[in-house]
Amino acid sequence: MPVPIRMTKIHHACLTIDDGSTRILLDPGKFGPRPGLDGVDAVLITHRHFDHFDPELVEEALGRGVPVWMPGDAFGDLGDPGGLAGGDNLHEAVAGATLRIGALTVRVSGGRHAEVHPTIPGPENRAYLIDERVLVTGDEHPVPPSRPTTLVTPIDAPWLRATDLIRYVRDVHPELVVGVHDGLLNADGLSVARHVIDSLRDEGATRATMLSDGESIDIPG
Repeated sequence: MPVPIRMTKIHHACLTIDDGSTRILLDPGKFGPRPGLDGVDAVLITHRHFDHFDPELVEEALGRGVPVWMPGDAFGDLGDPGGLAGGDNLHEAVAGATLRIGALTVRVSGGRHAEVHPTIPGPENRAYLIDERVLVTGDEHPVPPSRPTTLVTPIDAPWLRATDLIRYVRDVHPELVVGVHDGLLNADGLSVARHVIDSLRDEGATRATMLSDGESIDIPG
């Protein structure tokens, strides 16, 4: 029988997923204190933007033998990956692949970062569906490999319109939406974001919330 998963927001888009035996760290960027790596079984990066990806933390993880998955176009930000200590623990996250990390299965999807410029494409973006329950989208609205019960997706971003978020939630129809990517917001902006989150309960989600830094939520099995 599936066990509950505890999701903890570290800051901005950085969070951990922990089922009691396996802990995954996602998108440790530079919008807050560097998270610790003790007890972390893998690091997953959605894309190479600095608010999601800290090369120094990734190098530390590799040196400690912690496997890291990220899009191929982010490898160059590590200098010469082949020369890194623990470089054999660095893996490309390929859309369509299925990973086994401890007790958890991770299905990779996604394509490219949502458009922020009319002619210059953004970086590769990977979404991760963890244990067929939790979809962490990164900075796009990807088609999930299967319907997740929990959708973890930006509530604020330069590329994001509320109407697009509403359409996405209607399409995915999760039980729970967790809004992240709020590191640029002041108190007034957070108030607006929480209003948008609350509105998603009428747009296909049973529950919707934002977590404060350090706050956790349990996702049932």
